[in-house]
Amino acid sequence: MTHDTHEEGVSEVIGAVLLVGLTVLGVAIVAAVLLSGPQTTEIPHATIVAGNESGNIVLVHEGGDPLQKGEYRIYLDTRNGLVDGTGDFTGPADGVWSIGEAITYTGSVKPHRVVVTAVTGGGETFLAEPAFDGGGAAVFAPDPVDPGAGGGAVTPGGENETPPVVIVIPELGTDLKFEKNGHYYSNVNANVTDPDIKRVDFVMYDYDTRPPKVVDIQPASKDPATQEYSAKFEFPPGQIKGVKQVVIMAIAFNDTAVVGKDACKVNITGT
Repeated sequence: MTHDTHEEGVSEVIGAVLLVGLTVLGVAIVAAVLLSGPQTTEIPHATIVAGNESGNIVLVHEGGDPLQKGEYRIYLDTRNGLVDGTGDFTGPADGVWSIGEAITYTGSVKPHRVVVTAVTGGGETFLAEPAFDGGGAAVFAPDPVDPGAGGGAVTPGGENETPPVVIVIPELGTDLKFEKNGHYYSNVNANVTDPDIKRVDFVMYDYDTRPPKVVDIQPASKDPATQEYSAKFEFPPGQIKGVKQVVIMAIAFNDTAVVGKDACKVNITGT
């Protein structure tokens, strides 16, 4: 009887081929499982503040990513728990809520709390809980909130909290009047309640322009006796002709960061 002296070598080759095949098959299965899963969706980030313009509650996009219509929801609590109130706000003109743009509350009942969320991947992520102080100041409360729950703790910047900076001239509901003395000029003033405030800047931008056009920025000087900050907007004749409505914003800083802001929308005259 004769024996094939090559059978042992053939078996080793077949075993190696089978092992490689099983390895490739395993890698393919793992890749299929990973790639077939839900893809990670980038979560937008935005700073949303609240304000009072001509008696209307507004939410202002003050920084971060633009938000497309349908990519955010606004929950309102009128002391009956949080409910979806996105439809109670005007939508952005071009369908994108961008930096500097404000949307206005059209509901009849003033909300006690407002929560803004981002809609991503079939779920929702907390963005901001702006708070209204009743005087037009824009306050930002970054505490996470579960939109499905009612009630909750009182957040910073609530109705009874004094804002760190408040515009006193022009008063809410009045015009910003420019007087002519060679150039046109108008004074603006703000009071502060935070002793750590070191600086206040005033910004004026055209309300009717989208995106908003900054008209002037002025650093304020402080009166040590009254803790009042004041500045003067000044323009040569005709420079802001055609501008009818502006937003005046006072931004307060300490040594390292912004600690508060106030804003009001007014008509301007005399230009």
